[in-house]
Amino acid sequence: MTVQCPSCGARFRIDRSQAERSSGKIRCTKCQAGFEVKVPKVEKREEAGWGDHSAVEEKQVKKILVVDDAKFFREVVIDILQHLPMEILKASDGEEALRIAREERPALIILDLKLPKLDGYQLIGEIRSDPALKWTKILAMSSIYRQKGEVDKVLDAGADDFLNKSFRPDELLGLVGRLLEQ
Repeated sequence: MTVQCPSCGARFRIDRSQAERSSGKIRCTKCQAGFEVKVPKVEKREEAGWGDHSAVEEKQVKKILVVDDAKFFREVVIDILQHLPMEILKASDGEEALRIAREERPALIILDLKLPKLDGYQLIGEIRSDPALKWTKILAMSSIYRQKGEVDKVLDAGADDFLNKSFRPDELLGLVGRLLEQ
């Protein structure tokens, strides 16, 4: 999971087990300030009242596809989304993402605009032109600061929204929630 120091704003990754072992209290590696981390409770399917379901019901679980060629960033996004009751899929390039999207039909695709083999704009175009995928929600991301005109270009290409990669976890979760409610 990714945590942010309330004193200096530094972000870093920690294991869920590491946070649990330390009773949720950790020290920032940058400024040495101590703070408490709330570890979200993960319920087992049986405890959550999900029990045994038929194969049909299992297929109704929404899927999110996270596409980024940078493994670290892909894992950060997955860490933020992991507590959601959804299946998280991942791809490292545009061609792999398109293949997975066609096979799995995710409800949402979160993609980096700069991808190998098939860039984000091309991937958005392929998704929007596929009748089976054209209603899939797309959240485009980039680490390069985008000015208003550039963001409009991403939206005009067919993305449902854009998020700069310097986001806070709550920003990503808010956008994911909004896009999946539409």
